[in-house]
Amino acid sequence: MSGTATCDPGSSVFSRQASPLESIESAKAFLVAESSRLCADAVERKARAIVLTGSMSRDEATLKQDYAGWRVLGDLTLLVVFDRRARLRTAAVEAEIERFLLAHSIRCKIVVVTTTASALRKMRPHIYAHELRERGIVVWGDKSVLDLMSRFTAADIPIEDGWWFLCNRLIEQLETAAKANQSHDTDATIQYRIAKLYLSMAACYLLTIGQYEPSYRGRALRLQELSVSSNPQPSPIPLQRFSRRVSECTLLKMDGETTGAFGEFPKWCDAVSDAESLWRWTLEKILRVEQVSSRSGLLAVLAKQQPILLRGKGWLRAIAKYPTVFSKDCIRWIRLARLASPRYLVYGAACDLFFGSQESDTLEPGQLRAIANRLPLSRFNAGEPLSWHLVAMMVADNFHGLVESTRS
Repeated sequence: MSGTATCDPGSSVFSRQASPLESIESAKAFLVAESSRLCADAVERKARAIVLTGSMSRDEATLKQDYAGWRVLGDLTLLVVFDRRARLRTAAVEAEIERFLLAHSIRCKIVVVTTTASALRKMRPHIYAHELRERGIVVWGDKSVLDLMSRFTAADIPIEDGWWFLCNRLIEQLETAAKANQSHDTDATIQYRIAKLYLSMAACYLLTIGQYEPSYRGRALRLQELSVSSNPQPSPIPLQRFSRRVSECTLLKMDGETTGAFGEFPKWCDAVSDAESLWRWTLEKILRVEQVSSRSGLLAVLAKQQPILLRGKGWLRAIAKYPTVFSKDCIRWIRLARLASPRYLVYGAACDLFFGSQESDTLEPGQLRAIANRLPLSRFNAGEPLSWHLVAMMVADNFHGLVESTRS
């Protein structure tokens, strides 16, 4: 679907539903129409446009029906585009939309992100920009707003962005696990997390070998082709096994269930092991190094290769956003700045926590403290006992505060 495709919330397709939402199609239509309407009302119609992005815009969102109504596996993401910088209490808008949908028997996590027309014009090639330009749907406002973005192909996206994409998914997994009770591998919630992890691995791998596909279905099909090719691509995960697991996870993501056609569904420990193999392999490709024995060694090389100006830009953003924290913790921040940018510090802490503990009680207190001490935004006191869940939430807080909305 073209990035200039539009959905008018007032159209017959996305009109408000007076009848019960008995089908997936009517539930999705109601979900998109009402979410975009409420978002437009929240910005008092001062925005230039509202764009639907993510799996919902690619028609790859999963809805499941149960006794309470419809449940969306994943989220609905709306990008609000302003002509100039504007303040928007996104958390309040998200909560309002979620409450409205729940009152209509739809449980869905809403994500509202803001940007400006100028920022769209300046977007460089990366996974999110590619997906937004090619698959975003304008659901309110200026129907040509995505034409402000420069055109580029998947081949223009740097492979480092695939590694960033995988790291971001690991952090999302940590945050989800920290908020949930431990469950067995056969639990539906855990299986969904496994599926999202393998789908992110597929994106990272295909981008690294120059064969990126923007959709879940496209990635699964491309991996199937590669797995039977007479001239196979190098891979840190055996391609036939990787392809089977991604295909199984694609079925779960798309249909909300698996058929067993591709074999047993992967276990959490398998997903963690495969993710670490791909994480190391991709980073070695980015750095053009071989046989670096440790994650910390790879991250040290990565930090060393990062331009000083880019690292400094990341820290200046952090200081501007958190001046009070910097004034209280300036010595520690200066010491951390000599090690790496905020992004790479957060990624390093996240990966040590994720790969170092398949269960939440396998890391010693000293290891948890060492991870927490590398985070710029540290919210614990000396002598305070640290839990895996607390450190995981600290990683997530640092990501949202220092990394998520930047490219430095």
